Amino acid sequence: MATSILRCESLVISLVSPPILKTVEPIGKWFEICLYSVEEDETYNTNVHSHNTIIDKNCYDHDLEVTHNDKDEISETYLRSLDPKEWKSQDHYAILGLKSIRFRADEEQIKRKYKQMVLKYHPDKSTREKERQNIEAVESMFTCITKAYEILGSSQKRKAYDSVDPSFDDYIPPVCSNSKKNFFQLFDVSFRSNARFSITQPVPLLGDENSSYEDVEHFYNFWYNFESWREFSYLDEEDRDKAENREERRWMEKQNKIARQKRKKEDNMRIRQLVDNAYCCDPRIKKFKEERKERKAALKKAKVEAAKAAREERERILQIELNKEQKQRETLEKEEKDKADRIKREREELKKILRKERKIFREICKGHSYFATSDDERIKGMEEVETLCFNLTLNQLKVLNDDMSKGNAESNHALFRSHIEEVLVKLQRMKLHENGSTNQDQLPKTENIEGDSWIPWKGEEEQLLVKAVKVFPPGTVNRWECIASFLTVHGSQCVKRTSKEVIAKVKAMQREGFDARKVKANKDAYSSFSKSHLKDFKTNNSDGPSDHESNIAEDLKPWTAQEQKLLEKALKTYPSSLPERWDRIAAVIPGRSKKECLRRYKELASLVKAKRAVVTTINSKN
Repeated sequence: MATSILRCESLVISLVSPPILKTVEPIGKWFEICLYSVEEDETYNTNVHSHNTIIDKNCYDHDLEVTHNDKDEISETYLRSLDPKEWKSQDHYAILGLKSIRFRADEEQIKRKYKQMVLKYHPDKSTREKERQNIEAVESMFTCITKAYEILGSSQKRKAYDSVDPSFDDYIPPVCSNSKKNFFQLFDVSFRSNARFSITQPVPLLGDENSSYEDVEHFYNFWYNFESWREFSYLDEEDRDKAENREERRWMEKQNKIARQKRKKEDNMRIRQLVDNAYCCDPRIKKFKEERKERKAALKKAKVEAAKAAREERERILQIELNKEQKQRETLEKEEKDKADRIKREREELKKILRKERKIFREICKGHSYFATSDDERIKGMEEVETLCFNLTLNQLKVLNDDMSKGNAESNHALFRSHIEEVLVKLQRMKLHENGSTNQDQLPKTENIEGDSWIPWKGEEEQLLVKAVKVFPPGTVNRWECIASFLTVHGSQCVKRTSKEVIAKVKAMQREGFDARKVKANKDAYSSFSKSHLKDFKTNNSDGPSDHESNIAEDLKPWTAQEQKLLEKALKTYPSSLPERWDRIAAVIPGRSKKECLRRYKELASLVKAKRAVVTTINSKN
């Protein structure tokens, strides 16, 4: 029965009222204990158990004081030592219990600490006997707490106070061996403490010895252009609120502004000195300079080696070209020598044939007693025979011998007289021209006239005409008069050609083929020049060396267009002031000697002078 009664009593359960939402003010000792337990990661029960010793078990009044075991313990001795009138020299962070975090504290933390200090040190909350007896000291402490919150609770005033934070260490490591040895330990602390004043965030830090060149360069560029937000209004000596009038207030503002600018300038100089000292002691700067120096040395060495390789390559190519030119020169010299030998042999053969024909002509004339009946006529006939022998060409002499060998005495005499008269007329004309006679009426007439000219054109004149046509191209003013004057000035014979004669001869050469006549004129000039040189050589040196003829043939070798270009380029490259100029010019032109180059230069110079003289003469006549 009892069991059932007990069971019934245990089963009696009252109805639970529904939950009601109520607004609770976040204040009071139990709220603070709960808040502290959350921050310290403790449960409510452990927190209550840990604080049982500081709570009076016999009193549960809400006005009881609850001590908050914070990270920064607030020294009442320090608070009691403070004078509210000296608030500028006080540590406001220490007053609110934020001494360890200081400028890193946010607004929420400052508010919370202030509320805690208000609950603890508000004069109305002072229930202890000692505090009630010394109410003035409590009010002084509360005034300092209120002033600290007034400064730290305002962003502008807090910024002014943080600018002159008494805990800030503005020490700058000097430039010494210890600073260089412990560079990162000393300077990293200084840069970290000054980084808080930078307008630009985040601030690059010092790094370590393994930092890259870009990071170090960025670091020093940032700090050399460091912009600080520090302003020193907290240290103003003049309080503008105490001014009696506007003028005094302006004067105070001016004095305060001057003092702020001075302190700002000193702070900027301090930062600059810090960066300069760090740059001087930084071992990475020295390492980077050495690396840069090594890179420059390596680059310079690479350039020198590349230049050396390029120079060796050019020298190698130049040597190959020189060897090639040497081989070509040797080949040309051999060809020229063979050609000169061939010409010499041909010339000797022609001389033999000419001597043979002259001998035949003399024997024929001797067989006819020189076509004379008396000794005087015979002597005169012998002279005429010698005149014909030395004035008729080989072909003319050969044709004359063939005709006389087939004819009788009368026909031979007629042939002899016709040839001797023609030769004598020719010699007389030449003599008259040598004497300067220009009257054509005094000259004997002849039937061998080409065009309007009664004097035949020789190979030398044709060669000069070819040159003159090149020197005076179409479009030249008074071209044909210039060509005629050129022939008169440079001709070896005293034959004055008119412009009509020149035009007729050029047309005749064009009909026959100008290029063919040009080649023929060059060959004739070469052969005549060779004969004259050989004749002078034999006359002056009958027993001289046999290789002189080959030297003459070499000197008379015509210049090609490529050789002419090389000569003009060499004349521009090697000036006249250079010693051994012509030796260097001859070395550039394959197959040409110093003598040939000099002779060609003189020929070109004479042609230019002659052209200028002809043009000047014609212009003066006009």
